[in-house]
Amino acid sequence: MTMNTTLYGECVSAGGSTAVRISDLASLGCAVETDAPAASIEGDLTLWIGAIGPFAATATRRDSRSLSVRFAEPLDRQIVQHFALI
Repeated sequence: MTMNTTLYGECVSAGGSTAVRISDLASLGCAVETDAPAASIEGDLTLWIGAIGPFAATATRRDSRSLSVRFAEPLDRQIVQHFALI
């Protein structure tokens, strides 16, 4: 199950925290966009989805403002379903 709603969250990494827009949320990962340079949050991080988290993940840059995020552990289906209903 993948959801297409845009959510707001935060990526926290060694470089600090960055506000992000989260889309394509699925149990294994999601896409994030940021207004900050994506390179500052590439690599290992924790992702907050709204007030839920932190989720350990790894981010890979897709372009200057977007990243692909893969969760270290799959998200529970109930979490994905919760955000699909928003």
